[in-house]
Parts: sequence; structure tokens; C-alpha cells
Amino acid sequence: MSDSLSAIGVSRAYHGVRVVDAVSLDLKPGMVTALLGGSGAGKSTLLRLFAGLEPVDEGEIRLGDRVLSSTKTTLPPDKRRIGLIFQDFALFPHLTALQNVAFGLKPLGKEAARAEARGWLGRLGLTERADAYPHELSGGEQQRVAIARALAPKPAAILMDEPFSGLDPALRASVRDEALEAVRAAGIPALLVTHDPVEALEAADHVAVMRGGKVRQEGPAADVYMNPVSADVAASLGPVNRLAAADVPAGLADVADGTELVVRPEGVCLDSSSGVRANVLASQVTGAMTRLVLNTGGQRLVALVPRDQAPKAGEDVGVRLDPALSFIFPSAKP
Repeated sequence: MSDSLSAIGVSRAYHGVRVVDAVSLDLKPGMVTALLGGSGAGKSTLLRLFAGLEPVDEGEIRLGDRVLSSTKTTLPPDKRRIGLIFQDFALFPHLTALQNVAFGLKPLGKEAARAEARGWLGRLGLTERADAYPHELSGGEQQRVAIARALAPKPAAILMDEPFSGLDPALRASVRDEALEAVRAAGIPALLVTHDPVEALEAADHVAVMRGGKVRQEGPAADVYMNPVSADVAASLGPVNRLAAADVPAGLADVADGTELVVRPEGVCLDSSSGVRANVLASQVTGAMTRLVLNTGGQRLVALVPRDQAPKAGEDVGVRLDPALSFIFPSAKP
């Protein structure tokens, strides 16, 4: 069984500003943990601390019981046995796909390294592309080669920084699913840094939401989505409607003064028997669901409803809230 890769109270500051602030995060073997946050949240810096690319100012990075980083020492990246994958793939342009994967397997000897590399290319559906050079590969194929190269040396953990964000949207999900299946099968801790809440929820087993240098909430992806600890965490995981207590239309929800109502669009439900009425300002097909913009008691609400139930713009409808997707939090301080 592989060891966990853990950050224990780690901090990192630049010019006196803490970019990573007393973060603890445990990456479990065989699980993909998504580190989700906007630009400047500190997620890429935390990845660099895990990788040994930067020292910690406080705390420790551990692999099992082994200390990789502390305030006294930083084990170099090449001594950590941690694979790294970045958005730009970083393949050697003068080497074929097979040679790129075999590059880190030199200790095995030439023939054994090539055989191992071919096996990894096969796992990722690239057997027929073994002799192609990076410029002859699609973006998705290049990323799968990069993942094969990172996994082939049997690393103790793997860190991925926005690895799929540069891919064509039509291919992104399929490439990601295939790649992460190989990562999970390796049975090692895996960190997926992303700014995309859809990717975090669809791809990860565990989600950690980072904001302002701190991990604000972590847990199984579905649990964090359904039980956010704050309005900001809820918004980090996808669009929300936010209404101050004084702005909540009568009959829609009981919201005390000093709090705000946060509702996911799919939590705004159509109900012909409801006494809360709304006018449909816009009705837009987004695939299987239709996005509605509603005027409810002078307040704007966005709803997501099944396409076959969607009213047209200009219609009046009854609305209610799904309690499982509606949350009340203290109002943000001005």
C-alpha cells in the first residue's frame, strides 16, 4: 500500500504576504484530490511545496513518516519520487512518444525500458502512436504521453497542475477520464489543481476548496457540493443565487435578518401550485437543461430545469426552492 502525501500546517509567504497560510491537506493513495480555487488562491504554490520546488516557511511536507520538507530541510524534487504534469505537457520535441516515456526508465536498461514504456502507452490507448513525435500528436495524445511518462517510473505520488485546461473542450472529458483512470490504478496519491468546479466535481474523489491561501473546506466531492460551509465555498463549486434577507421574495424562504440565502440554479424548481410567482425573462437551452432567468418579486433568480419542462420567455410560473440545494449563511461583512 502506498503512503499518503501530506501537508501539515504549511505556509509560504512572498514579500510578507502569505500565499499559503497554515494549510493541512492529506492526499490518500488511490484517490484523486482536486485542489479548487480561483487565480491567486494559492493552489499552484501549494503544489510547488508538495513537489519541493519551493521551501516551506512553516510546517512540514511528509510522505508517510518521511519528512520531505520542513523549515530546516527541503529534499530536492528529483529525490522525492513525485511525478509532475503541467498544462504545457513539457514533452521532449526531439523524442518520439515511446522515447519520451522511456526517458525516466534508463535504470531498467534499454530493452526493459522500451517494453515498460510500450506497456504504459498501451494502457493509455497510444500503442499506434509510439513512434510519433510530439508535433505529430494531438493535444489530447500529448497529454496522455505526459501522464504515461509521469507514471512509468512508479512514482510515490503524482501532482497535476491544470493538466487538461488547454485541451479542446470536445475532447477534454474523455482524455481526462482515461488519464485519471490510469492514475487511480497506480494506487498512489494524486493532486489535481484546477480552477474549474465542473472538472473538480466530475474528476475527483475528494475536493479541497482554497481561497486566500487557506483551505476553506475539504471532503468527498458530493459532500462539499451539498454541504458547503460558507457562501464563498458554495460559489466556488458553481453558480449560485445570493439574496440578502431583506431581498428574499415573500413566501420563498424564511431568512433571518443578518443572513443571506444562497441557492444553486438547479435548486430553483418550477411548481404550478406555488404561490410564489415569477416572470420568465429568458429561456436558454444549455444542453440537457434549460437556463431560466426569472423575475421574482423584483429579484433576479437563475434556474436550471429539464429542457422538456422549460417555459418560454414571457410566461408566468410558480417557483419553490429545493431545501437540499438552498443554504443560509451569515451575511458577508461590508
